[in-house]
Amino acid sequence: MSIQPQPNPRLWTLRFKNHKTTVILYVDPSQSFTSIKAHLLHALSQRNLSELNDHAIPEDPEDVVFGVPVDRLDFAKGWVGLEIPSEVREEENSDEDAEGGESKVKKGRGKKKKMLNGGGKKSMLNASPAGAGLKDNSVLAFRFRGGEGENEAEEEWNVVVPAYEDEGGSQA
Repeated sequence: MSIQPQPNPRLWTLRFKNHKTTVILYVDPSQSFTSIKAHLLHALSQRNLSELNDHAIPEDPEDVVFGVPVDRLDFAKGWVGLEIPSEVREEENSDEDAEGGESKVKKGRGKKKKMLNGGGKKSMLNASPAGAGLKDNSVLAFRFRGGEGENEAEEEWNVVVPAYEDEGGSQA
């Protein structure tokens, strides 16, 4: 049984890049990123790969990190990590436990902050491609989490952006 759905008009095509490798997946716009990570790992395992660019391919989808381009029209400007909420229910339960069974509700008149990627770090809006502001044919970078000592924020995205040159040597 194939884990990858058959293409149809409702599905989006997403391109996942790591170094010079591009993996194309068909995903439902409301599909969770956790299941998309599992699809990506399944696609890599179908190619009988044990490592990609000297990094071992993990078995756990939680060890896959996605990034989005800073500028969708110019990938050379870099990538930023896509904040995907983990279990929001776990956080709600821990809030209830801290309050003795009652959930915290903060009220106030603070300034509204602009939320990136649809709703901020812990927003459930970021749990799917549509909620994260992606579109059909979007490009995402991916990498694998390293050891416990590595800092993900300082690690760079290893994506090679092709440069097209004409015969005279100038870029087109």
